[in-house]
Amino acid sequence: MPTVVIADTTKGLKEALDEIFAPFGGVRQALPPGGTVYVKPNGIHFTPHTHTDPRVLEAVLAYLRDHGYTRLAVMENCTGGNFTRLVFKIAGYDRICRRYGATPVYLDEGPTVGVTLPGEETPIRIPQLLHDEIVNRGGNVYLSLPKLKTHSMATVTLGVKNQQAFPVHADRMGRHTHDTLHRRLAALYRLTRPDFCIVEGLIATAHGHFPITALLDEYLVPMNVLIGGADTLAVDVVGAKVLGYDLHEVEHLRLLAEAELGLGEADLSRIQVQGVPLEQFTQRLPHTLLGRFHPEVRIVQGRERACVEGCKGNSEAVLEMLTNDYAGRGGWTLIYGQGFAPEDLADLPGDILLVGPCAVDELEATLRASYPDRRIYTVPAHNDLMLNTRYQAKLAGVTPVRMVPLNPVSAALTLLQARLHGLTARVPPLLG
Repeated sequence: MPTVVIADTTKGLKEALDEIFAPFGGVRQALPPGGTVYVKPNGIHFTPHTHTDPRVLEAVLAYLRDHGYTRLAVMENCTGGNFTRLVFKIAGYDRICRRYGATPVYLDEGPTVGVTLPGEETPIRIPQLLHDEIVNRGGNVYLSLPKLKTHSMATVTLGVKNQQAFPVHADRMGRHTHDTLHRRLAALYRLTRPDFCIVEGLIATAHGHFPITALLDEYLVPMNVLIGGADTLAVDVVGAKVLGYDLHEVEHLRLLAEAELGLGEADLSRIQVQGVPLEQFTQRLPHTLLGRFHPEVRIVQGRERACVEGCKGNSEAVLEMLTNDYAGRGGWTLIYGQGFAPEDLADLPGDILLVGPCAVDELEATLRASYPDRRIYTVPAHNDLMLNTRYQAKLAGVTPVRMVPLNPVSAALTLLQARLHGLTARVPPLLG
């Protein structure tokens, strides 16, 4: 019967970590010393409240140092359209690593190796270092440190989804549809699992995983907890419940629960929850986007299908960000999905962006014939965040470098440094 601890952080982060590790005999029993401890935060982006709170990352590294761990590393591979070295620089993770002698590991840099995930036939590429140090980790320790967030595509993003960082950007894209995303998350968890998981829940994020900075008051819910345990699936089931969701509402957790492969405990009644009582968490945090889009952007959605797990979800998240955080302009058309009637395509305003293979295959030739004087941009692959962001920014009149809260020269030098180290991330040109 696995134990999951919900620790109150108002007493202090060190005290909360003591409480997390106590049922497991203390940290040195829970995380056997000897190898390198690889800490994996959720660092998908540099904007506020998209990533694991730096205060908790710092507290964890300080705690490990205080307990005699000398070989520490912090690893991540951020979301598509961005690169991890930049996220670490802006979020402050790089400075925290230097302070505690931890090695920053940018999983979107360096050589890769092919692996075939359970249940899949086509190999994907993962970082060579990840393969050697985590998948085949020997005496190393893997500590997952996700953030307590809902997710517009996956309902929640906790310990299991934290491993979506493992494939290179290009190899995440095809498995980001209505019937593939959750299966991919379950397959990555079957490939390798954390030795321990601690969910950072100082402030939970609602309305999906990418809060709009200008609208933060509508996203943030103070929780003041850490949720931890050695069984990441059990931790996620408890974390989902804290956010207001049962197992059957989170597809990737349900798939793992039904796999019966010794992947962890998903039955809440068979999980010993210690610390803050679960009954204290009565609020259900919405996982859908706010939907605050520019009123002068025409959105045309397919009548037969529009995957919130891919083309619809990503397109709307980018549009919401450009509209509210960067004063993006309207006067253009965004189209995604499958199954369109002729009236859907009448009198479309401005230039046109087609997102995803369904829309591109069905409509590109028709729209080029119907609107010969318009610029028509296409994103032919599923979940191509780089190309989607690049074209939406162009249509909205936003130069990508404006989206980086860093001196442009410093941003360019950081990108150059990443490229010199073998960057595999797909990044839009900084100047559009």
